[in-house]
Amino acid sequence: MMKIFRIFTRHLNYRILFRPDNWYILPLLCIVLFFVFFLQILLLVIIYSIYIFRSNQCCFDSSSIIISLTTTPERFHHELPFAIHSLLSQTQLPKQIRIYLSPTSLITQQTNLTLKHLKTDLQHLDSSKIITRLFDKLVEIRLEVEDYGPATKFLPIIKEFHLMNTMESSSQAIMICDDDQYYHPRTISTLNEYSTKYPNSIIGFRGWRIRKDLVWGVRGGFEIDYHIIRSYHLSKMYRVGIVTATDAYLIRPSFFDSHIYNDFNQAPNDIRHVDDIWLNGHAAIRNITRYVVPSCCSHISVTRTHALEQYLVNHKMTRGSANSHALKWFDKMWEKDLWYKFKGENRPEHRNKRTVILRQWMNIIEFLKFIVNFGFVYD
Repeated sequence: MMKIFRIFTRHLNYRILFRPDNWYILPLLCIVLFFVFFLQILLLVIIYSIYIFRSNQCCFDSSSIIISLTTTPERFHHELPFAIHSLLSQTQLPKQIRIYLSPTSLITQQTNLTLKHLKTDLQHLDSSKIITRLFDKLVEIRLEVEDYGPATKFLPIIKEFHLMNTMESSSQAIMICDDDQYYHPRTISTLNEYSTKYPNSIIGFRGWRIRKDLVWGVRGGFEIDYHIIRSYHLSKMYRVGIVTATDAYLIRPSFFDSHIYNDFNQAPNDIRHVDDIWLNGHAAIRNITRYVVPSCCSHISVTRTHALEQYLVNHKMTRGSANSHALKWFDKMWEKDLWYKFKGENRPEHRNKRTVILRQWMNIIEFLKFIVNFGFVYD
C-alpha cells in the first residue's frame, strides 16, 4: 500500500508541476539549480585554494628538482610572471627556478629584463608575502653568452652539470618547461613521483609518436587526438617518441653526452629552432625512453606572443618543415617499434568515466581559481 501511495504522490507532483498554469515554476527552478551548482563550484575553489595556500605556507614540501626555462623580451613582462607564479604555487616546491637568457650582449641592452623587474611584475599578480619570500629564495636569472634560441631552456644547464663531472650532478633532476603556461599545482610532485619510479626515463605531460615516413603531424580531428598524447587523458603512462616542453618534462644530465650542445651550432638553422626534437633525438641516440604520464588536470595557456612562429615566418620557414627536417636529421636513431600508426591502432589507453568526471572537475576548479585570481588575461 505504501509503495502505491509513493508512486501516486510522485505522479501527482509531476502532473501539478507541469500543468500550464504552473509553468512559471520551471524558470525559477532552473535559476535555483544554477545557483546551487555555482555555489558548489565556488565552495570547491575556496577549499582547494585554502589547501594550496596552507601546503605552501605551512609545510614547504620541497623537492630536489631544479626548474630550467628561458623567455624572450616580449614575454618577460607578460607570460613569464604567470609561469613563475604557478611554479611558486606548487604543492611540492622546486629547489631552484633558473631563467636562462641569451645572448648577454642583447639582454643587457634592455635594462628592464632583470630579476628586480620580474619581481615587480609578479607582485602585480600576487602581493602576498609568501610568494615574495619564495621568489627571493628560489628564482634566479642566468645570462648566457652563446645564443641557443629556444634550446636555451636546457642546453646551458646540461652543459653546466656535465662540467661538474660528479655522480650527484649527473643524476640531478631538472624540469624543463615553457614560459607561456600556468602550470597546475601538482606538476612538480607528479613528475617527481614518476621520475623516482623510472629514474632512467624522461617523464613528461605531453608528447607524440613519430611517423615512419618522418613527416611531422597528422590531419583530421580524431587523428590529431590519437597523435597528440596529453597527460590528463591517460589512464596509465604511455611511451612516446617526442616529449614536449609545452607541458613540462623532467630530465637528468646523465641522459645526454656532450654532443647535445657541441653539435648544436653545426645543425641547420631551422633544426636549431625546434628544440623538443633536438633533445629527444639525442635521448634516442642514448636509448633513453620517454613517457607521457597521467596527471590530475591540464595546464592553462597564457600565450600572448608567438616569438618562434614569427621568427620562422621572417626567415621563410614553417614549423612543419622545420620539424620534418629535424626528424629526418635523426633518421636512424628513432626507435623502430614506436612508429605512429594511423586510425588509433596503437593509441594509449584513455581514462574511464569516473576518472573523466574527476579530472574535469579538477580542470574546472583550476580554471575558475585562475579567473578569480587574475581574470581573463590570456588569449
